[in-house]
Amino acid sequence: MGNTAMERLKNKLRRMTDSAFLKPFLLLNLMLNIGLDWGGFPALAFYMHTILEEVKAPVDPYWMAVILAAFRSVVCVGLSFILIKAPRRKMYLMSGSIVAVALFMQSAFAFLSPYLTDEIMVYARWIPLLAIFIQYLGFGLGWGAIMYMLQGEILPSDMRSFGCGLIGILDNIALFLAVKSIPILISNIGVGGMFSIYCVLVLITLTVGFFVMPETKGMSLEDIEDFYSAMRKKNVTTDQKSMSEKV
Repeated sequence: MGNTAMERLKNKLRRMTDSAFLKPFLLLNLMLNIGLDWGGFPALAFYMHTILEEVKAPVDPYWMAVILAAFRSVVCVGLSFILIKAPRRKMYLMSGSIVAVALFMQSAFAFLSPYLTDEIMVYARWIPLLAIFIQYLGFGLGWGAIMYMLQGEILPSDMRSFGCGLIGILDNIALFLAVKSIPILISNIGVGGMFSIYCVLVLITLTVGFFVMPETKGMSLEDIEDFYSAMRKKNVTTDQKSMSEKV
């Protein structure tokens, strides 16, 4: 019994270092723990009142939270019908681009608002609110959902439950760190600096996703697993060929 349990543990550890598991696992962690948790959404969820006061938004922060929650619910439910039929990769890259634009708007306004005249500020003060709605539009278009859809698609079948559980643990750690860092970032580099960091991290996630994220729409789970297995075999063949040429 003990030997069997030890063998299962060794096999699990061996599979964790297999590229067929490691590559999709790292991609999902990047998408969730960096692109989402460090993409400005925890800041809006936990510190919206502070952020709106810092940028002097012309609305009551508490009412804004209610309106935003309603908007987010409508967007997520309404756009879910599009996500079912739309290509995963295209929707993820498009929604991420929308989120990056919204974060850039927040950052640019926070940095430039002290230099704007009162006449311009009459209209410009609505920019942070517009950016928040744009950011949650990107969330509803797939930035907040597609990585969860991919968890059940690109992880190997024998490691899926283990991988999803481990991703969930790492997600909680990343979310905790992201939330706890918000007041530190605001006090040291301001709202503009904080949103600049979020924008850069989202752009990094988009760049990596552009090169390594597969399109799973229309593929069976077996086809997706074969895709990563084929990549592993290709890499092994390339390494063997390089070694033989050196010899």
